[in-house]
Amino acid sequence: MNAFGTRLRRLRRAAGLTQEALAEKSGLSGQAVGALERGDRRFPHRDTLDRLADALGLTGTDRDDFARAAARPTKPAAAKVVPRELPGGLAVFTGRDAELGRVLALFESRDSVVVAIAGMAGVGKTALALEAGHRLSRRFPDGSLHLDLRGHAADPPDPLDLLDRLIRELGDEPPKPLSLESASARFRTLLAAKRVLLLLDNARDAAHVAPLLPGAGGSGAIVTSRAALPDLPQAHQVLLDVLPEADALRLLAAEIGAERVAAEPAASRRVARLCGYLPLALHLVGARLATRPRWPVAHLAHRLDDEHRRLDETGVRASFAVAVDALDDTAARAYPLLSLLDVPELSVPVASRLLDAPEHETEALLERLTDEHLLTTPAPGWYRLHDLLRLYAREQAPPDAGAAAITRVVELCAAMAWRSMALVSAASHRHDWAAGRWAAPGPASADEVFAWLDRHQAHLVTVVRQAAATPGVPPEAIAAVGLGLYEYHRARARWRDAIQVDEVALSLVDGVDPVAAATLRNDLGVAEAELASGGEAAGFRRSHELLRRSLADWEAIGDERQLAAILNNLCFVYGLGDDVEAAIGFGERSLALNRTLGLRHVETLNLVNLAVLYGRQGDRERELKYATEAVAVGEDTGDVRGTAYGRMRIGIVHRDLGRFAAAVDELSRSVDLWREAGVRLYEAMTLAELGRAYLGREERDRAREVLTEALELLGEYGGAERAAAIRAELERL
Repeated sequence: MNAFGTRLRRLRRAAGLTQEALAEKSGLSGQAVGALERGDRRFPHRDTLDRLADALGLTGTDRDDFARAAARPTKPAAAKVVPRELPGGLAVFTGRDAELGRVLALFESRDSVVVAIAGMAGVGKTALALEAGHRLSRRFPDGSLHLDLRGHAADPPDPLDLLDRLIRELGDEPPKPLSLESASARFRTLLAAKRVLLLLDNARDAAHVAPLLPGAGGSGAIVTSRAALPDLPQAHQVLLDVLPEADALRLLAAEIGAERVAAEPAASRRVARLCGYLPLALHLVGARLATRPRWPVAHLAHRLDDEHRRLDETGVRASFAVAVDALDDTAARAYPLLSLLDVPELSVPVASRLLDAPEHETEALLERLTDEHLLTTPAPGWYRLHDLLRLYAREQAPPDAGAAAITRVVELCAAMAWRSMALVSAASHRHDWAAGRWAAPGPASADEVFAWLDRHQAHLVTVVRQAAATPGVPPEAIAAVGLGLYEYHRARARWRDAIQVDEVALSLVDGVDPVAAATLRNDLGVAEAELASGGEAAGFRRSHELLRRSLADWEAIGDERQLAAILNNLCFVYGLGDDVEAAIGFGERSLALNRTLGLRHVETLNLVNLAVLYGRQGDRERELKYATEAVAVGEDTGDVRGTAYGRMRIGIVHRDLGRFAAAVDELSRSVDLWREAGVRLYEAMTLAELGRAYLGREERDRAREVLTEALELLGEYGGAERAAAIRAELERL
């Protein structure tokens, strides 16, 4: 029905006008008027209506009725569709109770919430976001929108295109003129009156996702990203780490059945560990086992044991490739080098040697990689690669990079070891062998260099062993680490570490460098004796063999200074093993040789060792004489450790003779000197003697305090027998 055409014709005729006259009067064409009356044009523009109404002289309600007749009929309102776009969650979601609880609690606390979930590839960011999103959906009656931002793809979508889609999803049209700012403002305006949840997955960085976030109002967002997003000021940060072992096993059990995990608990734990407790890897290997019900879990564990196949067996290679491929050129070249060292964590100084870059540049790069969750930082200045990421990164390393990078790290360890020798034992004959080759600027005090070695102590053995197994690393540099660490190992009583390092070093120089080999046999002999004395080795046989071989080496080399030193070590070690007569013989030979050579600076320990031995023979007068002379020589030559040892012996003599006040004075001074020298084992042993002196004075509270301090130190630096003796004394108090 042509209601408007009929009305127009009736009004024209009532006005006494032809089509041509109306056309002329309204400024339209005759053809246009005819088309409107016939119904060829049913819905004229507003301007056309106004011209016709003016020509026909229509006003008031007549004019309104005329316009209504030309209006398009309204369509029935379509039913409102609430968008619910969240994909389905994982069939198995487990092990994120704390993180899930935090996300849900944040949305309980206020109306408008943005949560940024960050973590390494495969750690379960999207799974957590989806689980939280589905649980929160009832709080957002106006819908849930989901976007994969593809932040690390080669061609990530433009935020403007994403906003266009979101605005249309909410039933509106993008603004004109269209820009990122105008579209983002329109989007926030639309959300302000609604309660919508956005799940924005896989953001590249803050700039990528910021235009897509809601403003004030009742809407919220969950963002996931491999990179940390600390510069999203409105976002609450949730960082995901790998799963604890118990949760990893629950995830595996959910995939393959609890009965299979219970039937092979050790193999299941091994699978979880070899997957690095990474949810993606556990999910993929679990799915694989689930489709192979006749495979024992141990069979998969055996396959995962092969490092060369582990990335493919766990199925995480593609995910890691996307993360690493997104790095800039500098980071992409550096990242594989960080994987070359077989240590769980890297300090900035060690990483800088691997990269052959200044420390400040290295730290900045490590922080960037941490933000990308390709590293974690367990403590300030320390960085860690996930086990599976280490394997992937190592595959990308240039084949000829390993030897050079590891050599630089070995040289750093050698430099720090010899820095400790220079500060603690500047007069040592070892410096003749080093000839300044390993000297380097470093800490200014023994405490500082020992603290550096303490922090890296757990890695020194690993570095030396890996270096020895790496073709192209100079054996001399590896030997330098062992030779330079002698005073540190002795001060910290790290005898097992000393043996492991020195055995590797000796295997490289034996038959090649007689001086280094003789010195390392001496060091091994002392370490073996200390373990035997502390109850941690069966006996002194190996120690005696090594020291006698070292003695023969030095006799063949003809270095009388070193000969005197090995004789003194034989004195000390045979004394530990209760062969007092032989020990005194070695000691007196050493003392005589030192005095002949004029080596007064090495007499102190000679004298103390002999003092101890004469005391054990019951000759307290000679013991006190030798110990007193040792203190005088030590103070004159600046030998802090020798002086500390001498005062320790003098204090013990006074205590045994009932002169407790003098004993407390000497032993207290000895403790201070040992502490200054950083020799923790002897500090603990002297504290134990001091505690016994306080007992002699009936100062039981003070004795308990000092003995407790000694026991705490021995727990870290002493032997089991020494600690047991002090524990028994404390129980008797």
